Amino acid sequence: MKMLSIQSFTRPSIGFAAILLFMLTACAPVGTRVNAEYSDRYSRDMFDTGYSFIADRYIDPVSLHELSISGLAGLKQIDPRIDIRPNRQRIEVLFEGNLVGSVALPRNDDPDAWSAATVNTIALARRASPTVASAEAEAVFKAVFDGVLEPLDRFSRYDDAETAMEKRAYRDGFGGIGITIRMEEQDALIITVNENGPAARAGVLPQDRITHVEGEPIAGWTQRELVTRLRGPVNTRVSFTVRRETDARPVPIRLTRRHVVPETATVERVDGVASIGLSGFNVDSAKQLERLVRREMDAVEGPPLGFVLDLRSNPGGRLDSSIKVSDLFLDGGAITATRGRHPGSRQVFKATRGDIARGLPIVILINGNSASASEIVAAALQDNARGIVIGTNSYGKGTVQSVLQLPNEGEMTLTWSRFLAPSGYRLHDLGVLPSVCTHGGGDTKSAESLVPAVRHGEDILAGRLNAWRATGNADQVGRDDLRELCPSDGGTPDVDLALARAIISDPALYKSLLNEAQTTVAER
Repeated sequence: MKMLSIQSFTRPSIGFAAILLFMLTACAPVGTRVNAEYSDRYSRDMFDTGYSFIADRYIDPVSLHELSISGLAGLKQIDPRIDIRPNRQRIEVLFEGNLVGSVALPRNDDPDAWSAATVNTIALARRASPTVASAEAEAVFKAVFDGVLEPLDRFSRYDDAETAMEKRAYRDGFGGIGITIRMEEQDALIITVNENGPAARAGVLPQDRITHVEGEPIAGWTQRELVTRLRGPVNTRVSFTVRRETDARPVPIRLTRRHVVPETATVERVDGVASIGLSGFNVDSAKQLERLVRREMDAVEGPPLGFVLDLRSNPGGRLDSSIKVSDLFLDGGAITATRGRHPGSRQVFKATRGDIARGLPIVILINGNSASASEIVAAALQDNARGIVIGTNSYGKGTVQSVLQLPNEGEMTLTWSRFLAPSGYRLHDLGVLPSVCTHGGGDTKSAESLVPAVRHGEDILAGRLNAWRATGNADQVGRDDLRELCPSDGGTPDVDLALARAIISDPALYKSLLNEAQTTVAER
């Protein structure tokens, strides 16, 4: 199975909250070995799978010699007394400075040969070190794969089974009840209830407090314990009790778990303008967004004046979701193109006919924490003259990751391509430039001063977009200089929304900003 998805991130590093920009997910044969003990055969399955994936998919040619030796050096994380020293012909294993054995170096970069050498070297380390010998299989895999991937880019990583499960749940959904919670000392506060989930149908409300699950008090539980008890296989039943301010007695809830996908889209209409917040890009984000836009378009009071698409601090997600979101508002034209070493990584994505918003004005909000999939959408709408981008420079994560599910149900994420904006520039380490800079470098302006300033032609960067789009992919100095046009502090000030509503409410201002940012989109 393959799936395209994008990575999200958090500053200053890009981790899970920062990962879902583009990922192509493949599934290796997986058993139920999450907590399995270490064995040479199990280890061979893991390294055969992982090394083959790296050799085949990574964006640049790799040396399995270099990566494998780097991975074996990671055994020092388990026992600092272990030392791995390669020479011209062999991999030597030392314990407390004494040679305990060696393994022949493979003669080429064959993944199977390096997998065997890795497993044989680990076996020597296990014989020499009681600490390594007693380490769980997951600790060994984590130490070695972290070392293997360390020489690659910062977005390539290994996740253990537990971490990978949470990421898959966010991307693709899980068996659950459709709520978000915060565990407190004696009970758990229900923060949100998915409007189409089982909990909503059973009458659960935001601000309810869970006190018991299956009759057992939850006081003292961790958040993970509670989540584990509430989640479960689809079509199984779960019961819990909530305390509600409007009810004197506890409220019993019994429902059937369904496949639940986290909700990522919200909408609010203020002064005739519909503001849509999109927090990520999972398997259902485009569908959720389409539902909200159609609801606004068909509202009793009539369609809105326009839409604000708030992508601030949106870390990204699935690539296919970003393509679908862009396509919702485009009536044709390029969305993005991807380029990498693997033939499957070289793709072009174009919009189909049909603009769900029927040409109504769109303003897109971005900041320095808008990354990956959110940058795809912002660039697609900007380059196709379908919307005006305001805020600050986006993060500049323009790479696509491929995700492999490993035999232990963990995941390996590898960068396998770069993506281009419709006008042809590479977003990586550059990002998207807003047409209007609202608070670059911490210089936050008030709505009272910024709105009239923009009407008088101030704080407008749209005229610099041609230079932004024309910068060479290898011209890092030029790219760094351009990013100084509107450096982000990562904030989400109210002035962004106030300005967006003012622009949408002023057709002449909207049109002038759109015309200034317009570009000819290259066919790719």
